[in-house]
Amino acid sequence: MKKYVLISILTALLLLSAGCIIEKRVEKGDTVKVDYIGKLQDGKIFDTSILEEAKNAGVYNENRIYEPLTLKIGDGSTIPGFENGLIGMKEGETKTITIPPEQGYGAKDPTLRFSQTKILEEIPKTQEISRFEEIPRTFQATVSSFVTRYGKQPTVGMIVDLTDWPGQVVEVTASNVIIEHKPEVGKSIVNEVTTLTITEIKDSSIVLRYDPKVGDIIPSEIGDLTVLEVTDTTMVVKARPQKQIETVFGMANVIESGDKYIIKVNPKVGDSIIYQNQIGKVVEVTSDSFIVDFNHPLAGETLYFTVTTVVIEKGKETGFFEKYRLFIFGSLLIVVFAAAYIFMTKFYSKEEKEKKKEKSTTKKIKAAKEVMNGELKELASTVEEVEKELKTKKETKAKKEETKTKPKAKKKTSKKKKE
Repeated sequence: MKKYVLISILTALLLLSAGCIIEKRVEKGDTVKVDYIGKLQDGKIFDTSILEEAKNAGVYNENRIYEPLTLKIGDGSTIPGFENGLIGMKEGETKTITIPPEQGYGAKDPTLRFSQTKILEEIPKTQEISRFEEIPRTFQATVSSFVTRYGKQPTVGMIVDLTDWPGQVVEVTASNVIIEHKPEVGKSIVNEVTTLTITEIKDSSIVLRYDPKVGDIIPSEIGDLTVLEVTDTTMVVKARPQKQIETVFGMANVIESGDKYIIKVNPKVGDSIIYQNQIGKVVEVTSDSFIVDFNHPLAGETLYFTVTTVVIEKGKETGFFEKYRLFIFGSLLIVVFAAAYIFMTKFYSKEEKEKKKEKSTTKKIKAAKEVMNGELKELASTVEEVEKELKTKKETKAKKEETKTKPKAKKKTSKKKKE
């Protein structure tokens, strides 16, 4: 009985330790889903994946879906401190990760903060501009857009039709394709606005010449330009801008002032500015200028994330040991258990044999004692019977001897009876 109890305890301990060893933990290459609450040093929540927390903190965004964040550890999709903080966590574990600026969004860069005047441009009502314009000889497109337009994958040397002339694929990468314009010098292109002529093809550009007529209207970024005069190299145009135009700093008002138009913006603190693929925030506004900060809003901040790992999916990048550790530890567990069982069986079998041998000897001695006791009882009974018989014989003999030694009495005759 003790053997099986000990083996059961040993097995339970092995299973428990193995369970601890093979417990899933976050590693590089894993895909994980995590819930998080991001706070600043003052405790203010700036972001979260949990709906109720977002509503309670006043950061709820109706255009966002609140659900656990899915990310692959090591692909750089999040800040380094966040990924590093997840490594080693167990599935279902919750902890707080402290992320210094260098592991977050970096320190504030003063060069990403600049001042801009509210007046962006002043345009003369009448101006003389060149009839010539240069455009790049090549342009880049995505492979997906190329396939959508032409219905096939791009290959180097492929000739395709562009809007006004042919083009040739000169380079293809995994995601992009570079196409070179292939116009003919001297060719004219007539469109709804004006006529363009190819005058020169340079190493990196193509020269176009506008061939307008007096009275033509040419559209531009600020509005229509009416052609007043044409020379060999220039043309005189009169601007007729729109009342408002879109700029990189937001909508701008077009203000007529004497012989010119003034393009002016009026941003507010907090407005977003997109410039050269960077997003900035207006952080200060004065009467004639404003300051835009293109640093990340969390740059220079120490961040505190309370994270909970919801799901851990082991990645293909996981090493051989990590990938097959369940099998390895399972096999080791079986081997250890088998060895323990053999050892315990062998050890306790020997002990049990000794106990059985001792028990058998004890049983035999007990049986012998019982037989001896029986024989002694039987012998005692026989002795008792013999003693009784001897006693009876002795008593009988004594009575006989007493009878022999006793004198006999004379017979008396009753005379009265005879009479």
